[in-house]
Amino acid sequence: MGTRGLEIVRFHGRYYIRYNPYDSCFKGLGAKIVASIPSDRENYEKWLEAMRAEYTAKERLFEKHVYEIRDESKPDYSLLLEEFEALPSELPRLDGYDAEYFYIINLDKEVLTMNHSIHWNLGNIPREDNLWIRAIADSIYRDKLTISFETCPEQHMASPALRMPKHDKTMDYPFNVVTPNTDIETTRKAFLTFVLARTLIEYHIEILRFGREWAPGALPFRELAFALIPIASGHFDFYSFPKQRCNPRTCSGNFCPSRHFPTSPGWIGKSCDSAPLLEFGSPSHRPGDPAGASPTETMYWFEGVLVSLALRVDGKAVTNAVTWGLEQGRTTFQVVILSLFEMAFAEVVPGAGADGEPFVTLTAPMDISPLRPEYCLSSHPRERPENKGGLIQYYRGEVIIKTNCAGTTSKMLEHFPGLAALVNFFNVAASRRAACKHPGVLPAELYLRILDFVDYDTWKACSVVSPQFRAYCLEKPRLDDRARIVAGPFLTVLPEQDAEKDGLLSFDFEDMETRKVVRMMQVPHHRAPLEYLWMPVIGSDRKAVMVDVIVQFRPVEDPKDEVHEAHKV
Repeated sequence: MGTRGLEIVRFHGRYYIRYNPYDSCFKGLGAKIVASIPSDRENYEKWLEAMRAEYTAKERLFEKHVYEIRDESKPDYSLLLEEFEALPSELPRLDGYDAEYFYIINLDKEVLTMNHSIHWNLGNIPREDNLWIRAIADSIYRDKLTISFETCPEQHMASPALRMPKHDKTMDYPFNVVTPNTDIETTRKAFLTFVLARTLIEYHIEILRFGREWAPGALPFRELAFALIPIASGHFDFYSFPKQRCNPRTCSGNFCPSRHFPTSPGWIGKSCDSAPLLEFGSPSHRPGDPAGASPTETMYWFEGVLVSLALRVDGKAVTNAVTWGLEQGRTTFQVVILSLFEMAFAEVVPGAGADGEPFVTLTAPMDISPLRPEYCLSSHPRERPENKGGLIQYYRGEVIIKTNCAGTTSKMLEHFPGLAALVNFFNVAASRRAACKHPGVLPAELYLRILDFVDYDTWKACSVVSPQFRAYCLEKPRLDDRARIVAGPFLTVLPEQDAEKDGLLSFDFEDMETRKVVRMMQVPHHRAPLEYLWMPVIGSDRKAVMVDVIVQFRPVEDPKDEVHEAHKV
């Protein structure tokens, strides 16, 4: 049988992927994998110990020959080419293999997962009369398998998901709840919110499959959460490509003259400041440095704002963050509490009483995307009851995120309200810092003229010089050294495309060399020939390019007839 599958081993959070081109169904590759796992306890423990020893050795080989970045040596891919389909990663992208079946031997949690939603106790798989095959059933949710509780005892089932803490509203400080600002009608706010939404849309499958397995300190959690912070604040760069006739990420033409994204061991050489430019989510790192672009802590300061990562955003999470900030010696500061599904905002000031007890102004938790924790497939099979002939149910947010749910400002406000609030929150924080500085002595028209000629890095530095200079910079936000946005957002309506009947987000882009202004609309699905394409670059000392987050626009053919003003909020 020509069924394709992936046989995967997870060890120390990394996924080692092997491709199986034939007979990957449950009765084929599935049965082979089950048979390879000893059934009696003593032999199982020996097998588990041997497997962990084997992958410890593989981990060391990858670390020594691939992941550790040294100027004087090149990575050795021989181990990869002999055995694995991709470099082991804690953030696996599994949908590029055209596989129909997925098997994950999880040596960390001792779970055997099949097709992401079937979780067996690795040391207690029900084998008699192939009970494990007979117990696999359709759940009440579309395209999600489960284990029949009527057929199989629960003792054979498992879950690799972390236990979600109970919601705790308790606050240890006097507080007041307010409604956050989600206004994204200006050019910069709309564009940044769009880039943030594209980031979560791109990684929504990985979040649904593995998100409940990640603690806040885990690399995938830290990297995904951190990516939102520099993008929302505008403290990021773009890895950009000019208009060309191939996809720079996937083109393999030997004689193609276009610029391509290089094949890499998790990093693509040196960035402008001589630091290695990592691929987002890669374990690659300099000797002595951690992997990734994010801080290794779950609480840290970013541009004067305290960022706190948590499994659940509630009163307890706010209290913990505020306490940590106060212990750092701050008396007045802003806080973002962030999970993979929600975020909340707070501001701490000294109280008016004689004791000066801190007072907290905070928001209720806000959804950052249409995804919800209960959608995640790592949870126990009991969370997906067997379908016994009833109606198929859908996770509403999962359906939404597969549409062009960030195609207009109104859609972004509806489906990504937390991201809109995050952009506004960091805008206020930056404006407050700029307000402490001298407005300058030059006439306003001279400042505007200066901004027409500075490079991208200088433009970013100018954006925090003073309130007046900041306003000039944000009026026409830059993307890189060659392009800036001079107007928008607009709504481009293409009547012939029913799938995008609600319109597409558009802006007026200006070429910084020719000064030509062109109205361009988003490309909701990657296409070729490509027009204008950008990939976000995040981080400071350790920079990472988000190679799969494609921000792509193309010129509107007939803007006079098809473009209408975007919805204003």
